[in-house]
Amino acid sequence: MPALSPAPYTAITVEEVWAVEEAAAAENVPADGTRVRAVVQIEAQDAGGRWPLAYELTLTAHSGRWEITALTSRAPQDGGAR
Repeated sequence: MPALSPAPYTAITVEEVWAVEEAAAAENVPADGTRVRAVVQIEAQDAGGRWPLAYELTLTAHSGRWEITALTSRAPQDGGAR
């Protein structure tokens, strides 16, 4: 995925990350091809304010590590500040 230029935000803070499937939280990365979902909630800041953003990631195990293989935008559950 190419980087956006210029960057649309001046700061990004990761607020929370949680796994949808238990395999994503395992101590060791499982066998190649194992797929799990995780949700990342961030707060992005620009000149207009603060924006709560959430993304669902699909992670696939490959060579002992997790790789992001899909990215989906999600609506935050509890609103946000501007």
